[in-house]
Amino acid sequence: MDIQTVTRLFELFTGEENGTEYFQIINLAIYETRAMLLPDADQTDVRLAFLAAAIAFYRMQQMLAARERAEYTYAGKVLKESQNTAYKYSKRLLRDYMQLCSDLMFPQNFIFSSFSTGEEEI
Repeated sequence: MDIQTVTRLFELFTGEENGTEYFQIINLAIYETRAMLLPDADQTDVRLAFLAAAIAFYRMQQMLAARERAEYTYAGKVLKESQNTAYKYSKRLLRDYMQLCSDLMFPQNFIFSSFSTGEEEI
């Protein structure tokens, strides 16, 4: 997973022509992707580049959605419900790539449970 590949995929997802302007978001997305990986996961797997690009796209859409929450009117600022469909689709895209890479990552939804006879001392 190299930054040039992730940047090109990010440009594909976003429609941006110059993904290097978003270097910090892309770099953070690569870090997030690596942090989710199992120790023995193949970091050269092409799916991880797609996942990192999807994370970067999602983070960018989060920022844009937060920025557009305020609508400016004659009387001042009013909060409005986000109309950003790109945010919704970026979330779906991220979920799909997370599922695609699930065999390379730590389980995201895991619950510890145990049964006791009640005779244990603490």
